[in-house]
Amino acid sequence: MNNGFQNERDFVELFNNKYLHELDDRSIIFLKELFGEVIDDEEIIISWKNKMVQKADIFIKYKNYVKSVSLKCGNNNSIHQEQVQEFKKYLSDIGVPYKIADKYFSYHYGYMLKEDGKRDFSKLLSSVEYKKLYQSDIDIFNEYINKTKIIVNMIDRFIVRGRNSNFDIDALISGTPSDYVWIMKYDIYDLVLSKRCLHFTSPHIACMTLGPKKRNIDGTSNNRGDRYVVCVRWNNLREDIVSFKNNSK
Repeated sequence: MNNGFQNERDFVELFNNKYLHELDDRSIIFLKELFGEVIDDEEIIISWKNKMVQKADIFIKYKNYVKSVSLKCGNNNSIHQEQVQEFKKYLSDIGVPYKIADKYFSYHYGYMLKEDGKRDFSKLLSSVEYKKLYQSDIDIFNEYINKTKIIVNMIDRFIVRGRNSNFDIDALISGTPSDYVWIMKYDIYDLVLSKRCLHFTSPHIACMTLGPKKRNIDGTSNNRGDRYVVCVRWNNLREDIVSFKNNSK
């Protein structure tokens, strides 16, 4: 069973059909931050899974107020995935020059480059091998892409709203019902922007790295299509949330 799907069910079970006083202290604090002064112990809390594939995994309702929450569990969090051709169109739409974007896609596909700069489709490199040869190209991509306007746009796409929704999440949770931390929507922007000066050898947008879901160098993957999926990962998500909130006190 997918751990993420089970985690969604567990959080729904945590909140659904409960009065505020029936929850653990952590969850009471979370809901008070999520709903503000609206929430009290007068009515029951309702929660359900989002049936759509969107950034919001669950909804929590109190009275007539509905909040949407994104859930992540584990340390090496894949927070967003999309087909490489769709990502190529997105970069073009937000004004990233072709020559800059192509430096990412050369890394993504991982082919060795010929002397004329064209890809040698007979020589597929691992990410480590590619970086040894072409780190300067990755650095050029990273320097261009890590501008405030682009970072904010990508936060919207990768975390807050996604590609197929007209509404934003209200909060992001990292963890499981027995042990979780959270961050509210507007703090996500501040957290990610505070990481814009980080240095990665991989393509990255602030604290989030970009790359193929799987390189499949030896051709043995059960899902060869993973090679054509852009995967955005936020490693150490939980630690980053905790650190940000501690520094904001």
